[in-house]
Parts: sequence; C-alpha cells; structure tokens
Amino acid sequence: MTKILIKRAIVSVHDKSNLSLLADYFLQYKVEVLSTGGTARFLKDYNTELKIIEISEFTNFDEILGGRVKSLHPFIHSGILGKKSDNNHIKELKNINVPFIDLVVSNLYPFERVVNDPKSKRQMCIENIDIGGPTLIRGAAKNFDNVTVLTNPNQYNSFLKIVEKNNNKIPKSFRENCAIVAFENTSYYDGVISNWFNKNKASFCDEKLSLNFKKISQLRYGENPHQRAALFELKKNPLIKISGKDLSFNNIYDLEIAMELAQQFQESSCVILKHGNPCGVALDKSQHRAFTKALKCDKVSAFGGIIAFNKKLSSETAKKIKNLFIEVVIAPKFSEKSKEILSQKKNLVLIQYNEGKRATSLHLKTTRNFLLVQNRDDKVISKKDFTIKTKIKPTASEKEDMIFSFIVAKYLNSNAIVLAKNLTTVGIGVGQMNRLESAKQAIKQMKSNFEKCTPIMASDGFFPFPDIVKLCSKNNIKGIVQPGGSKNDQEVIKVANKNKISMVLTGIRHFKH
Repeated sequence: MTKILIKRAIVSVHDKSNLSLLADYFLQYKVEVLSTGGTARFLKDYNTELKIIEISEFTNFDEILGGRVKSLHPFIHSGILGKKSDNNHIKELKNINVPFIDLVVSNLYPFERVVNDPKSKRQMCIENIDIGGPTLIRGAAKNFDNVTVLTNPNQYNSFLKIVEKNNNKIPKSFRENCAIVAFENTSYYDGVISNWFNKNKASFCDEKLSLNFKKISQLRYGENPHQRAALFELKKNPLIKISGKDLSFNNIYDLEIAMELAQQFQESSCVILKHGNPCGVALDKSQHRAFTKALKCDKVSAFGGIIAFNKKLSSETAKKIKNLFIEVVIAPKFSEKSKEILSQKKNLVLIQYNEGKRATSLHLKTTRNFLLVQNRDDKVISKKDFTIKTKIKPTASEKEDMIFSFIVAKYLNSNAIVLAKNLTTVGIGVGQMNRLESAKQAIKQMKSNFEKCTPIMASDGFFPFPDIVKLCSKNNIKGIVQPGGSKNDQEVIKVANKNKISMVLTGIRHFKH
C-alpha cells in the first residue's frame, strides 16, 4: 500500500499557526475532521462549511477532569492504529463502527516556554505537560504505513504540495519522514520534562540522561569542508550577529571559549584566541590598552583569530582593530561608532553576546563509541586557595598575576604554561606532550616580544620534576603557581628555594584535552 487516500483527519493543536491552510484543504477535498475544543472552534469560525465533528460527539464520551481527558479513547486510537491491509483489523473496526483515521495533526502544550518563564508556578508547569497529544502523535507515527502525522505547522506547505501532486494520496516515503519528525518532537518534549523534574538533583545520580538540542541552522561545513555540520542550542541562542559573513563551525567553537574566558574578569579584559587556545590575554582599566597588551603577546598567531571583550566595545578599540585581519569580534555590546568603524570590513563578523544564566552545568564530549559527561570546570581560584611553599613570598602584584595566569591556563589545551606580568600574558605554551616543552615554548615567545621581562609562571598541572624550575631561574621568572600533588613536590620546592623563586600550590588542576 504505497499511497493512502485521506478521507478522515483528527486535528488537535495548541499552536494554530498556518491552520487555515489545512482548513482550506479539508474543504476542497471534503475531508471529515474530528477535533477538540479550541481547535474545533478555530476551524468552525474560519469556515462554517467545514465538516467538523467534536471528539466527544464521535466517542459519545464528554471531556472530563477539566479537559485532562478528551482524546484518550479506544474509538480514537483504534482508528489511528488500525492496519488497512489487515482483514482482522478491518472486521474489528467495522464491528464497533469506528472508521480508519488517515491524518493526525497535533502539536503539544508549550511546556518548554512555560517552564522558562520565571513567573510560572510549579502547578502551571505540570498542567502544561501534554498527555493526549503525545499519545495521538506516537500512535500515528507508529502506524505510518497507514497514517500521515503532522506535528509542526512548518510541515503544512510541503504536505499540501504532496496532496496536490498526488490527488490527495500520500506516498509512504512522505509518511515515514513525518513519523521521524514526530518521534523527534515527542522525544525532545519528554526530555525537556525529564530535565525539568531533575533540575535540582545532583548530576549523574540516575541511570539515564536526557539531552535536548534544538537546531538553529545548517552550517556550511564542520571543522573541514568534507564534514557536514549543524548548529543546535541548549537554550535561547545568546549570539546576535551585527554584521559580516556567516559564522563557521570553528568560529562558534572558538568564540564560546574566548567569551567565557573574557567574562572571568571584572576589570576590562581582552582575549585573543586562535584554534581553541588563547594567544593573548590582558586586563586594564582602559579597554583599548587591554587590547594592545593582549596583541603584543603573539601578534603572529592573532592573524585570522577571534577577539573577545567583557565590556562594551569602544570606538577607540575599534580603530585599533580595523587594520588587522580578524575573523570575529565579540562583546556584550558595541558602541554605535565602533559598529560604524568595523562594519566597513565586509567579512569581519561582529557578534553581540548576551549570555544569561548558563543552560547546563554539564560538559559533553563524544568518542567513536561513547558520550563522556562531566560537570563543567567552573572552579574559580582566589588567594584563599594559595599555599605558599617557599621561603621567598610572592608580592601582592605577583599574587594578582598568579590568579590571572592560572585562570588563563584553564582555557588552554594541556600541557599548559602561561607567563604573565602586570595582568598580561607575555608567553604561552600549549598542547605539548610534556610540560617542559610547553615551558620552553612560552619562554621563547616571551623573549621574542618582550625585553627584560620578569614574569610569573602558571601551570595547569603539577611539576613532576624540578627541571622547569631550573629553566625558570635562567629566564628571570620570579614566581610559580601550580596545583602541586606530585610525589616530587618537596624536591621541586627545594630547587625553587635554592633559586629564590616563590612557589604557590593551589590544590586545583585544570587539565583540558
């Protein structure tokens, strides 16, 4: 049975967008319509010639419990689940005088919108858990061999094109595609409900995890042109594009890291990021000076990178950016003058990032076979976490640089080394297979761009050997902040004392792979 002629439909929708399109179709093809309260009224008001049968009239059973039970009836679901090719089904339905239902049009109570409204009370949220709708949809989707199910108003136009092309007969391929969309919708809906009920539970306390993603757009490609990609959201999209070309997969990944790091600081910050790693970070009371300082750390790597700010972008900063090749500039707001200056660069993307409450505290990674789930690394370091282990104590300004550089190290791929002076990165070592090589990389970068610099060093992991301390002593590095926890800590501290380098242990590790 390849094509199914539609004679009878059941329509029960909360979202009545585009429903008039179907009303015209029902009238044109003389489709009998079973419907419930508000939907029935809408259709009758739209056109009195439509043949609308109230479900309660069809089942001879009035709605009860204030409307909680209306479509949950054997007459409805047997008509949806019946197989037209099964003689026993045909005979059973004929005996109870129930016709086959060929089309189900249903969408669900707006549970997600209600629970995201801060004014909604718990009972209102619970009342917006749809029961009858998902039951209609799942039954129709299961029986796609015999039934077409439409669960989204944006499907109506494609449905009507199929109807017109096939004289009101629906091909199986279309019905099956509609069933796929239906199960995606009910799965997402149930996941939202599950997560709402579980929102105050400790992470990973249950055996099953529901993850809900809503597609925003198709992307041109993924990390590379041969990879397909799309963008999904966990909550309302915080990105507002002001100007420039479309964002790429890599742009989106990078800008999230850059903006999260920029927002770690109260003072005006600038983060320059390339390929998932910061290549220059600085704080200053003046935004344009923060940018100049961050850029000096590694101007070569900044080429084609992303720049993020935690404050409104000023025109003075925009003037400094405009002559550089930068992919994306992100800020919470842009001054009108800064927009005017930077919008002249055709391909430069300007993004206003309106981050509110984080959608999830979970951090997800996938492998070929597994989904890895952990809590996000939200640990914020302060001086309270410092344990000074050396005879030489860091100065007040060195402690500030230690906090600053240790925060930056959290956003670098391991092994991570950050050299900082006056709340500015002066050298960054990242992604090396051993920590000593990362330290050498950072020192080499510092010597290329800064003269007579006496920075402190931050490491995302502990020092297993004193070799890095000896390297620091040869390169005017005055202090070290690191997690500690190696069995060789005492030997490392001993070498730091010998070389008059202050060392602070945090007890906090920030590995990022």
